[in-house]
Amino acid sequence: MKCKICGAESGKYPLCPACNIKKEKGEIYKCTKCGNWHYANAECPAPSNENPDEQFLYDARKTLVSKSERAFFEALKASVPEGYHVFPQINLASFIERTDDARFHNELFRNVDFLITNEEFQPRIVVEINDQTHLNNDRKERDKKVQRICEEAGIPVLKLWTSYGVNQEYINGRVTEILAAYPVARIHHFDKNTDDRKSTEEFSESNRPIPSSRFGSKKGCYVATCVYGSYDCPQVWVLRRYRDKVLSNNVFGRWFIKVYYAISPTAVNKFGKSNWFVRICKRALDKIVNTLQSKGFEDTPYND
Repeated sequence: MKCKICGAESGKYPLCPACNIKKEKGEIYKCTKCGNWHYANAECPAPSNENPDEQFLYDARKTLVSKSERAFFEALKASVPEGYHVFPQINLASFIERTDDARFHNELFRNVDFLITNEEFQPRIVVEINDQTHLNNDRKERDKKVQRICEEAGIPVLKLWTSYGVNQEYINGRVTEILAAYPVARIHHFDKNTDDRKSTEEFSESNRPIPSSRFGSKKGCYVATCVYGSYDCPQVWVLRRYRDKVLSNNVFGRWFIKVYYAISPTAVNKFGKSNWFVRICKRALDKIVNTLQSKGFEDTPYND
């Protein structure tokens, strides 16, 4: 659901966390006159010319992108090569197709925030704009599903986090890096002749090596990615900085990294979908991240 005020993701609630805080302060309320959410000092929207007794089943959306998504949209357009295109709110079925004869393609009825294509309108990058709701278990499962479908089709997914705003330099670098890596190796996640409910779950994002750029050869943070839902998110950026700037520069640290990469894939593969595993690991990782941040390790976008 989109926030009734700013259009940001709000999960199952009418207001996003930021607007809900304003509601608690009395700045936003649900008007008893017009029935809409708006600012306390704002006038009610102008009445519609439509007959109020006539109920329509469908309404046109006011816009395809929220206020925050528009800023990312402009940044993406400025980052792609000349002739490339950026499409907002596009359905997977618009650019991905199944190769078997399955009757139902329910798994493709999911929207992604943006799709970047080349001059010939061939899909090149899927872009997802993530806020804190994407850390919820249901959203993480949805995101993993989309990630696996795109990887099977050979289309990289770029995740950008709203909490860090629009970093034009970072977006430029990531888009350039991904396009330069084409053609991208496809990753087999699903068996043919299967439906959405019988996908090969053992090929989840969290149980395979996750490269630093998604297309390189370095290993990634298995447990942290499983817990926080993305290799490119604030908490994982902190941990990656510590790994590269401290652990990899001493004997004990290199030994720890080696043991971690030997054990963590199996642990994530076996327990990664268990709530107790995620809860315990998140509690420990949150403490580590907070400690590292207090020591000066930034949680800004980071390239290994």
